Amino acid sequence: MKKALALLLIGLVVGVSGCISSSNSGTSTSGELPTVRAATLLGGISTLDIMQAKGFDRKNGFSVKVLRLGKTPDIIAALEKGETDFAVIPAEMAAKLAQSGVGIKIIGVDMFQNQAIIGNVKSPEELRGKKIGAVVASGTFKLFQAYMKVLYNLTPEDYSVVNVPPGSIEDSLKDVDAVVIWEPIVSELIAKNYTVVATFSELWNEAKAKGLVKGKPVMLVWVVRDDFLNKHRDLVDAFIRAQVESARFWKTHPTETKEILGKLYHLDEKTLDILYSRTEVNDEKLNDELITGIKSEWELAYLGGYLKENPEGLNIFYRG
Repeated sequence: MKKALALLLIGLVVGVSGCISSSNSGTSTSGELPTVRAATLLGGISTLDIMQAKGFDRKNGFSVKVLRLGKTPDIIAALEKGETDFAVIPAEMAAKLAQSGVGIKIIGVDMFQNQAIIGNVKSPEELRGKKIGAVVASGTFKLFQAYMKVLYNLTPEDYSVVNVPPGSIEDSLKDVDAVVIWEPIVSELIAKNYTVVATFSELWNEAKAKGLVKGKPVMLVWVVRDDFLNKHRDLVDAFIRAQVESARFWKTHPTETKEILGKLYHLDEKTLDILYSRTEVNDEKLNDELITGIKSEWELAYLGGYLKENPEGLNIFYRG
């Protein structure tokens, strides 16, 4: 009887211990790689797609559990609640999150601006009085508003907006004058002969010529929660290495990269060729030039009214 009771108690202890290990990020059971959680947008590309497909996580000693969420606010909420350790988000949203009191650090730049305005006008200046389709809660739309204000003195009162989910962007072009969207939807629309009014990289260069921004046009950054960084600095450093290796694979293996993106996002060959040619990923660790670009993007978002507090003194960078 005593022996049976002892075995029962041991079983209970092992069972509870196993549950704790499997539910907590950064831990693992014996012989398994530690698991980290990384959130990304369901309809948005990033080097996380390559990391997962090619196993750069496992090559660097961890396993990534990818959370593909429907919209950017869902990613922000997951960071706030501690439901993810890492996330790839627009640079201006990282600043917004930090200013709201959520402890995060930017650990890298994933991709440069690939968004575009697509529609039936000849230039952004002609959007005054027009109807625009966009994912209103996205960083892309917030940055669009900032560009319109600082470059063309167009405020939100100067145009009307229709909130459109990503999957309905093309259909909305029947009822609006232009849409504002990111990849891979931009390339899908270009492949169907829709007209690009302006790319965000062109808008950045225009702002740069006016002395409003400096450095490269950063779009997406990788962030990590402070509490995870404090407990698992080695895993954060490993994640940074894996992300850089994924970006380098993207740049040096175009055929395989397009195959991965095609399967994941159900894209045809023509769209993939356009997508690969017009996107630029970053394959360097966080450095002074990249940080300058991020801070300039923050300043643009502040001038445009998205960031309510001046981000000048914001220092949330971690160089692994």
